[in-house]
Amino acid sequence: MVPVIFSWYVQDLFQVLLSGKFLVPDIFLVFLIYRMTREPKDVLSVVWPAFVGGFLWDLRWTALPGLTAAIYSLIAGVCVVVWNQVPDSGRNARLFLVLALSAQILAGLVRFISWGSSRGALVEALAFQQFSALPVVIVAALVVAAGVDKDNVKR
Repeated sequence: MVPVIFSWYVQDLFQVLLSGKFLVPDIFLVFLIYRMTREPKDVLSVVWPAFVGGFLWDLRWTALPGLTAAIYSLIAGVCVVVWNQVPDSGRNARLFLVLALSAQILAGLVRFISWGSSRGALVEALAFQQFSALPVVIVAALVVAAGVDKDNVKR
């Protein structure tokens, strides 16, 4: 549970430090999706922290409590279902990369749609958020790739 809290705190800290400059990537969501790869059958350890972390994010940063909580828990739930439906041989870093990038894009788009009339100025912020998420997702995919190789050796 400590790594989950730490990932939320890191995302919050980046948002505080970079507030007004750009939107931070969803580091917390990427970590939860990474965590799903370690214990794929434990759905509750991914969905509930996603909901709680999203709700805390809403209370701290947004005017609509529950939006990020719903986005995070829905995305985490879908990722767990997809990951568990794929056979063991298909659970690799490429699948993780697709899931994590899709999660980043979907979370950003839902927030963008909910921003309302000030969309023109926020298009750049959204684009920068998505591009700044790429290194985070790629590093996480490399960690997943290293872990998958170790798992394959054990089988």
